Amino acid sequence: MRWAGWFMLVSVSEVAAAEVSYDYDVCLSFAGEQRNYVEEVARSLRAAGIRVFYDDFERVSLWGRDLYDHLDWVYRLAAEYCVLFVSSDYAKKVWTSHERRSAQARALEENSQYVLPVRFDDTDVPGLRPTVGYIDLRTTEPVELARLVKQKLGVRAHRAFLPPIPDRLFQTVEAYSDEEREAVYAVAHSFMQSMRRMTVPERVLVAAVFNVGCPAELPENMHVSLDLVRRDLGMPPAETLQTLRGLRSLGFVVSTRESEEDENDDEFIVIKWWDQTVYDDDYDELILAHERSTEIAGAMLRLATDQYCSDHTRRAVEALDFSALSSSTS
Repeated sequence: MRWAGWFMLVSVSEVAAAEVSYDYDVCLSFAGEQRNYVEEVARSLRAAGIRVFYDDFERVSLWGRDLYDHLDWVYRLAAEYCVLFVSSDYAKKVWTSHERRSAQARALEENSQYVLPVRFDDTDVPGLRPTVGYIDLRTTEPVELARLVKQKLGVRAHRAFLPPIPDRLFQTVEAYSDEEREAVYAVAHSFMQSMRRMTVPERVLVAAVFNVGCPAELPENMHVSLDLVRRDLGMPPAETLQTLRGLRSLGFVVSTRESEEDENDDEFIVIKWWDQTVYDDDYDELILAHERSTEIAGAMLRLATDQYCSDHTRRAVEALDFSALSSSTS
């Protein structure tokens, strides 16, 4: 089994060595008057596997939030770069000013090239010096700008990475309409957040249980023999149960049951994961995806690791690299 010995190989230093990661590769700050241009850029970036914050892609995550606080977090902390689309309209808007101030605070704190200005015209924007290099959009097509952004990001190892279009996940869970895919992505993003809050040994255990477990009772639960987990991970059953039950605050519900076959006295783990995000009951696709939380989580973990040998499987789980969920990033 490729999971054998994994748990014992994870050291304390590895648990503490988590790298800083971002929810987005790039966020886009723009005025609504330029939406047509910016949307082409956003779609080109997303098609290239780049995680982009563009408001129309975030309808579910923005739903019901305090946008003043949330957008400050997005433009100040959540992305590796911020592309700022300068125009006369941009300079006059209240919300773009809020986004700009948050982005400029980050650039000042880090003394970095975080803000990447692009210009529709020569409007002066407070805090943006005329000596800062920019891309002139009067002579740059959206697809070309997306290519330049991708070049600026460069080639990076994926860490805490959920691809923007996980088409392999959509295919696996049979999400075909745009609404179904948007709902599945929201649940997948929530599961990623739960996994990020775990220690590395907890991630390894959860991934192993979902990978070797039986999916016959999905979407209700996954179940797996405690003895099989012991053989694969070298982890005593009592420790396995204690560890999994300690994840309740992250949405995991764990119980045990005896084998249904009289001649087999084996004990089984029954595990569920519930997306703890509160959604509006009127959004039918999202509610249906929420009810399939365990199935979506299991599909994510199986797809993330089924192409790899034991060494690369371990790395993917430790790094939360879900790039294999997309054909464009796998």
